[in-house]
Amino acid sequence: MKKKISAIISFSLLLSMVFLSGCGCKPQVPNYEVSLEVWGLFDDSDTMAKVISEYKKRNPVIKDIQYKKMTVDSYENDLRDALATGNGPDIFLIHNSWLAKHQDKLFPAPDSVITPKQVQDTFVDVVSQDFVKDSKIFALPLSVDSLALYFNKGLLNQAGFSSPPRTWAEFDDAVTRMTKVDSFGNIVQSGAAMGASSDASPGDGKINRATDILTAIMMQAGAQMNDTKTNLATFAEFTDASLAGKNPISPGQAALAYYTKFSNRSNKEYSWNSSMHNSVDSFIEGQTAMTIDYSWLIPKIQSKAPKMNLGISTLPQNIDKSGKGVNLNFANYWGYAVSKNKTAKADSASGGSGKTPATNEQRTGEAWNFIRYLTMPPVASQGLPRPPATKESADYDPAAEYATTQKKPAARRDLVGVQRNDLLLAPFAEGNIIAKSWSQPDNLAVEKIFDDMIENVALKNADPKDAIDNAEKSVNLLIKK
Repeated sequence: MKKKISAIISFSLLLSMVFLSGCGCKPQVPNYEVSLEVWGLFDDSDTMAKVISEYKKRNPVIKDIQYKKMTVDSYENDLRDALATGNGPDIFLIHNSWLAKHQDKLFPAPDSVITPKQVQDTFVDVVSQDFVKDSKIFALPLSVDSLALYFNKGLLNQAGFSSPPRTWAEFDDAVTRMTKVDSFGNIVQSGAAMGASSDASPGDGKINRATDILTAIMMQAGAQMNDTKTNLATFAEFTDASLAGKNPISPGQAALAYYTKFSNRSNKEYSWNSSMHNSVDSFIEGQTAMTIDYSWLIPKIQSKAPKMNLGISTLPQNIDKSGKGVNLNFANYWGYAVSKNKTAKADSASGGSGKTPATNEQRTGEAWNFIRYLTMPPVASQGLPRPPATKESADYDPAAEYATTQKKPAARRDLVGVQRNDLLLAPFAEGNIIAKSWSQPDNLAVEKIFDDMIENVALKNADPKDAIDNAEKSVNLLIKK
């Protein structure tokens, strides 16, 4: 009897050891393989090479990941056509303003991969605002960009300024003191590229990202760009209905009048006209002291004007002398999304491997696993089939490396904290913390409407109220289509 009991105990212990050790086998991997195709815009394939290589080591389900750099000008049409036929990419970039018009093509992240709370805690606020809807995550970014003030330190120093303007009142003063006009009324040196549209022909006073600059000023002034319930545009209205009829102009109208005054010869802040080069070239050539733009302009200036004493500061804010006002910036960026449907390819089955083709649900899940690995901190991907083989692999953070090597403003809060110490990227990092956007039916169509609004005031002497009222009506027509 004792021998029997001893044998039973020994057998039980053996079973327990087998169960706990998993038979000494490797962690079980799903019996399917999937190849992913990623479409990007601004990064070359070598930028993604290490990420893809490291990820395939961690996830043997992935047979291959192909990255394709697409052409910006035709990207949206190419993407739309490819997705319509079921032959588009598995993962692709969408602009932060595209969710309204492309949501039906996107597969949201499964809760098992990432949750809205994690997005809110990990990324700057505007990411949740743009890419999370009805508690579903539709895209995640590697980088977020916001507006900043570029200035020529040499020209500011000559005008007696020890630091760049922090408010619009200080900006006005700097523009007035740095703009030089000859006896014929020609602008010899512009204090700032402000007041015109971004729709002019190259060299005809075009201001890069003019509509974004105007939108930021409108939002800082207190304009509500659209109604969150109806989604209709409201940027021409009074934010507080009780002020209608009491205030002479709405916040949006005041912002439009402010922006266009820089191209009005009768204003003391007059500093721009259609005879100027476009804002980027004029600044690089040293003919303009200040311009407002995104971080992409840094390498262009460094390449074309390496000797410029370049300074970058935060976007001026609508703050009065008592410190009251709104700290706000405008975001313009891209996020990686997953296609809802895709025609299965024959090579998914990987002949001879015994693997089965991935289902659409498995494909979308694996696509989101890769986006999580690409954009989130390493801890978020601890549950991948294979643990990291080395400490270097365990510590590898694709988003952190991307921000460092590509010199792009970070989207994650932890990385924004690091970039606040970067001389050139700090203004954009700080801008990302307070950046906002608004729901647009079609960003390119809205940009054209805003450009027309600016030109109607700046070139055709239209009343700012009429111009902004007409722009609001035009945007709402787009929304109602």
